[in-house]
Amino acid sequence: MKVAEAGVHIALGGDTFSGRGLFGANTLEEAELMVAAGMTPTQVLAAGTSGASRQCVRPDLGTVTPGKRADLLVLNADPTADIGNLRDLSMVILNGGLAVDKR
Repeated sequence: MKVAEAGVHIALGGDTFSGRGLFGANTLEEAELMVAAGMTPTQVLAAGTSGASRQCVRPDLGTVTPGKRADLLVLNADPTADIGNLRDLSMVILNGGLAVDKR
């Protein structure tokens, strides 16, 4: 993707309520389309975490760092190998506590 190569800041998920899918499903589809457009899965994951927090001016989000919110997705497969693995959810940790457990 030429804009990513040019250093343009890209955020993923800012429009999750738009489109035809359910809440959150649009973000997964957007991630897959970003990879199809030429971004690497790692770049897309950064766009959905630190990139999105920067764009939304939320310094408390976006990275796994002491002092930030403890919100995590735990997946069954590596999304850096295949961005579609974002759909293979195992657990959601929200504010440091278990919110979803599909194990």
